[in-house]
Amino acid sequence: MVCGSAGFVPLGQWGGHDIFRCTRCSFGFVHPMPPLSEIAAIYDRYPATELYSGKAARKIVRAHKRLKRYRHLAPGKRFIDFGCNIGTTVEAARRLGFDAHGTDIDAEAISIAGTLFPGSLYHAGPMETLPVEWGLFDFAFSTEVIEHVPDPESYFAALAARLRPGGVLYLTTPDAGHWRVPADFTAWEHVFPPQHLLYFTRTSMTHFLGRHGFDVIKFVPNLKTGLKLLARKR
Repeated sequence: MVCGSAGFVPLGQWGGHDIFRCTRCSFGFVHPMPPLSEIAAIYDRYPATELYSGKAARKIVRAHKRLKRYRHLAPGKRFIDFGCNIGTTVEAARRLGFDAHGTDIDAEAISIAGTLFPGSLYHAGPMETLPVEWGLFDFAFSTEVIEHVPDPESYFAALAARLRPGGVLYLTTPDAGHWRVPADFTAWEHVFPPQHLLYFTRTSMTHFLGRHGFDVIKFVPNLKTGLKLLARKR
């Protein structure tokens, strides 16, 4: 469990997958996790990639505004987007003067990123396989990624290893503790395993980040059922 508790309760079933919640921190999770082969098949020609390509210009504008709002928190100009898809946030960071990098497990998306936005560096593959020469970063984005990850411990260990002390993380994921989440958890629009496997609350995310060397700077208010936060690596 994220908080160390061994207590959990069932939340229901969706698409043949059982979902549970921690009784202490309200962290939600699919159990058992689907086979890695089933998860990998989803991201082989991920259907959203084509959709994102058609909205690239708008996504750059939105990312530019977000980066500009929070860039003063970063201790330097080295930026990486974990789960960058076609690279729109990476391109927005480059235009703001960052030394911008992006990584994604979707090789097709990374190929598109390199074609559309050749001014930055991209890597296709798990975070653990990032080029050593890329070094450490000052500012990282991880937006709508962690809920897809079957092994969040390894994901955050790899992420933390690439942020320098004092580096800033901007993270978004669905908010399982939001007041607008329906009483029937499986009726929530963000519940659709095997794509979404993990469901964080503010409490569970704070526990999780703390265990991986991060202190939450702030949670960004959101009327939608999304968790947005900034955290600093100790």
